[in-house]
Amino acid sequence: MGRVRQANRTSSSGPELQVSDTLLLFAFALALRLAHVLAMRHSPYFDHPLVDAFTFHQDAKSIASGGGHPDRIFWQPPGYPYFLGLIYWAVGGVNFLAPRVAQAVLGALAVVLTAWIGARQLGRSVGLAAGSTVALYGTLIYFDGELLSVSLTVALQLGAVALALLASGAERSRLLWLAAGAVAGLASLVTATSLVFVAVLAVFARRLAPWCLIGAMLAIAPATIRNFVRGGELIPISSNGGVNLYIGNNPRYDEVVAVRPDARWKDLTAEPVRHGISSKAGASNYFAGKVTEWARQDPVAFLRLQLRKVRLLVGGDEIFRNQAIYPARAYSPVLSVLLWKVPGVAFPFGVLVPLSLLGLAVAWKRAPLLAWIVAIYALANVAFFITAQYRVPMVPYLAIFAALGVRWFLGETRRSARAVAMAGVLGLYALSNLGAGPMPARMNADAELTLAGFLHLEGRLEEARRHYLLSIEERRDDPEPWADLGALETDSRHPDSAERAFQEALAIKPEYVGALLGLGALRESEGRPEEAIAFYRRASLADPNDAWPRARVLELSRRLGIRAESR
Repeated sequence: MGRVRQANRTSSSGPELQVSDTLLLFAFALALRLAHVLAMRHSPYFDHPLVDAFTFHQDAKSIASGGGHPDRIFWQPPGYPYFLGLIYWAVGGVNFLAPRVAQAVLGALAVVLTAWIGARQLGRSVGLAAGSTVALYGTLIYFDGELLSVSLTVALQLGAVALALLASGAERSRLLWLAAGAVAGLASLVTATSLVFVAVLAVFARRLAPWCLIGAMLAIAPATIRNFVRGGELIPISSNGGVNLYIGNNPRYDEVVAVRPDARWKDLTAEPVRHGISSKAGASNYFAGKVTEWARQDPVAFLRLQLRKVRLLVGGDEIFRNQAIYPARAYSPVLSVLLWKVPGVAFPFGVLVPLSLLGLAVAWKRAPLLAWIVAIYALANVAFFITAQYRVPMVPYLAIFAALGVRWFLGETRRSARAVAMAGVLGLYALSNLGAGPMPARMNADAELTLAGFLHLEGRLEEARRHYLLSIEERRDDPEPWADLGALETDSRHPDSAERAFQEALAIKPEYVGALLGLGALRESEGRPEEAIAFYRRASLADPNDAWPRARVLELSRRLGIRAESR
C-alpha cells in the first residue's frame, strides 16, 4: 500500500489534462451521442414521450408558452421541466430533437468533467481512462437521448464536484465553495437525491461549510418560495419524496414498484386523502410513516429488502422504470455495441462495478471526496428503489476508481496482492453478472400500450393496432390492452373484431369497466339499446364514481320510454 500511496502522490501532482485531451474527448463523446440521437429518430418512441418523460414534456410546453409550471406545489423536482421549457421557447415551440442535441452536449461536457476530476485527483492517465469510459458508456448515451433528467443531473453534479476540488486548493475559496453549493443545489432541483452532494461537499468544506450550504439554499429557495406562495405549504423542492420512499420500502416491493400511472397508481396516491389528509406535506409524511411503521413491525423483512436492493444496485442489469432500455439497441448502432447482455456478462455496468470497487479499496484515501460521494449516493439509491435512471449518475465516479484499480493492478502492486485482488474482482464480477437475466429484444408491455394509445388518438390506426397486439402478447393477463384494442376496432368499423376484443377483456376480468363501456357503445351503434343499457348498468356498478354509464342508462331509458333505476 505504501507503493500505491507514493504512486498516487506522484500522479496527482503530475501533468494534468492538456487542452488537446479535453477537445478530443469532447468531440469523440459528442459524435457518439449525436449518432445515437439521430439513429433514434426512427423509433416511434422518439416523438412519443412516455410517463415521466410525457409529464416533463407537458410541463415544459406550459412553461414555454408563458403559462408557467402547472403544479401549484411541485410534485416532481422542477429543474428539468424548466430546462426543457427553455429549449422549447428558444427554438420556437415543441421540438423533440433540440433537447436531445442539448443533452448530447451535456453528456460530452460530463465526459470532460470526469476526465478533469480524475486527473486532478489521481493523475492524467486515470483521468483520460475515466473520461474515455464515460464517453463510451452505453447507458449514459441512452439517457442523453431521452427526455429525462439524467443528463442535466450528471452534468450539474460533476460541476459541483469540480468546483469543490478547485475550492480545496484555492487561497480565496469562499466564493468557490458558494458556487459548488449552488450548483449542487441546482442539481437537487433536477433530482432530489442530489441533496446528498450538498451534505458531502459541506463536510469537506469544513470551516467554510456555511458558504457551501448558503449556495445550496440560494439555489433551492426559488422552488421553496414558489411552493409556499402558490400552494401555501413549506415544501423545499417537491412533494413526491414520501410516496417514492414507500414505493421502495414496503412488503409488496415488486408489485408496488411496477405500478404505472393507471387506476392502481391513482388509488395509491389517493390513500392519504381517504385518511383525511389533504395537504401535500401531510401526504408525503403519511407514506414516510408507513415505511417507518413497517420497519418497526417487521425489521427482518425490512432489512432483507435493503440487502436485496444492494444486490440490485451492484447488479449489471439495467432495470427500467417506465420504458425498457435494451430494445433501443434495435434502432441505435451505437447502443448495439455499447449496451448488451449475454449469459455471464452484463455490459457495461457488470464490468465497471468490480473494477471500480477494486479502485475504491486501494485508493479511497487518495480521493476521499469521490469515495464518499460513491458511498453516500449508493445509500441514497438503496433508500428508495433501484433503477438504471437513478443509478447511472454514479458512473463517472465509478469510472475514475475503475481506471485507478486497473492501473494499480497492472503495475503498482506485488504479485501476492494482485492474487488477492483478482479473487475479490472475480467474486464481485460473479455478483454483478450472474443471474442478470436475458436481454429483452421487445419493449415492455406498458410502454407498448401507452404508445398504442397515442397512435390511436392521432388516427394512426394500423400502427396502433400493431402495438396493442404487441402489448397483449407480452402480457396476456391484462384486460386493458384488449379493451383498448376493442375501442380501436370500433373506430375502424370492425364490429366483429371489437366484440371479440371486448369479450377477451371480460374473460380476464368480468367486470372490467373499459370493456363494459365499449360493449355498451357497440350495442348502441348496432341499434340494440336494451343490451346497451345492461352493459352500462354493469359498468356503473363496477365503478360507482363514473357518471358516464349512469348518464347513458338514463338517456337510453328515456328514449325507450322506460324508467331507469336510480342507481
